[in-house]
Amino acid sequence: MLNNVTEIGIKIRQFREAANLTQQQIAEYLSVDQSLISKFEKGERAISSDTLNQLAVLFCCPVSALVSAEKTAPTYNIAFRTNAINFEDLNALSVINKIALNQLQMDQLAGGIKND
Repeated sequence: MLNNVTEIGIKIRQFREAANLTQQQIAEYLSVDQSLISKFEKGERAISSDTLNQLAVLFCCPVSALVSAEKTAPTYNIAFRTNAINFEDLNALSVINKIALNQLQMDQLAGGIKND
């Protein structure tokens, strides 16, 4: 588990870039200023557990993937065919991702394969 805000910020940036999202898009999704996202990614500002949870849902990964030293990737990848992703799109995506993450957890609890 990472306890250094700089390392957590690096992971957040990696997940954001893998999702092809800008800091501004993440800021709009979280209803914060873009400069705060920059500070998170640089390790200049600690991030709350609520915000980590929101980001984990958006990136379709458990919170542990954002705070773990292990190299991890999003559980599911979704591609958009537009560069004009807005707040509503990200909110819809987070709802879909929450369903997918819940299904993954249910499968694991039912004895399914960890990465199926």
